[in-house]
Amino acid sequence: MARKKDPEIYDYKLKSGKTKYGFKTYVGINPEDGKPIKPTRQGFNSYKEAEAAKIKLKAAGAISVANNCKAKSNKKTVEEVYDVWFSIKKDDIRGSTLHNIESDWENHIKPEFGDKYINHIDITHLQKFVNDLSRNYISYHYKINILHRIIKYAILRDWCQDDPFNKIVIPKKTSKKSDRPKNNYYNLDELKEFLNAAREHNFAYYTFFMVLGNLGLRRGEALALKWKDIDFENQIVHINHTVSRDLQNQKTIGDPKTYSSKRKLTLSENLISVLKQYKKTQTIFNHDDDYVFHTKNGGFFNSPAVSEWMKSIYHFYPNLRKITAHGFRHSLATLLYEGSDKITPKDVQYVLGHARVTTALNIYTHVTQNQKNNIKNAVNNLNLE
Repeated sequence: MARKKDPEIYDYKLKSGKTKYGFKTYVGINPEDGKPIKPTRQGFNSYKEAEAAKIKLKAAGAISVANNCKAKSNKKTVEEVYDVWFSIKKDDIRGSTLHNIESDWENHIKPEFGDKYINHIDITHLQKFVNDLSRNYISYHYKINILHRIIKYAILRDWCQDDPFNKIVIPKKTSKKSDRPKNNYYNLDELKEFLNAAREHNFAYYTFFMVLGNLGLRRGEALALKWKDIDFENQIVHINHTVSRDLQNQKTIGDPKTYSSKRKLTLSENLISVLKQYKKTQTIFNHDDDYVFHTKNGGFFNSPAVSEWMKSIYHFYPNLRKITAHGFRHSLATLLYEGSDKITPKDVQYVLGHARVTTALNIYTHVTQNQKNNIKNAVNNLNLE
């Protein structure tokens, strides 16, 4: 009786007319995504040769399937781990940060890894993922870090044994060009020039940027100020809130960015004078519980409004060098360092409300490098031979 032929083995002819054999067979489950693996092999000279190769391939696959089945009860996809991790993070992260995490998950991480088993993330796939992000996004480190934190949580819960990030190289910098100014800060003359232009253009805008320039606040912190936060008698302003966004991406008033961001800052005489003058122009919303910078109906502005105010000033005064709203914080820190050798990074950390002194140290390093350049230029100007 003739042996029944294997339906997975087939023959085909080459252009020369010679007959070759091949097969397509199931060998196991892909550990990364749980989908069946069905490889195809061709080029065998006989049916028996193809059959032997298939038996060998399936034997290796059977071992893999057995191992996968043994561990299957403890397997979790990246999405399953993310759901647990995110539910925990909801309790201790600001709404705006949660919204950003959710957005990056839905737009970048989930499409790539959501259905993959977290204990079997392919290294080549992961490397390509981080490379693509670094080419297309300036803030790629933040997006990559979300996936890394999910994996670290899985390791903590014994859902994952090894960290695949230990086997890849994360690019040090993006290849995408930033539209942020190269020197995103003003020196003293530039700051005065900007403030003079703002005063001529719109007194409310001028007052706002006087606050940023004198206090180094984040724009959300300045927009959240109420008159009751300003103690004119003791020349102090209390920073207790910021304009932010909740998980639904709706604007809201919340706590500052970090615990260190809640602080009391000293008001300069000039800033007190400007604030008092500005308050006199507010005929309606000038009570303790009113916002210092308010919309027509007394509500608070959203952060993008500040960018619009700056665009307006730059439009009417095109000779001004452009910086971002965040650049006013850097400007104050730089001017403090350059203006006094008694100012320390710890002082700047407090003024700007940084959680870590390393952020202030980065600015300090930038300033001292400028000072080194000034020394070099001064020596060159001596023209010694």
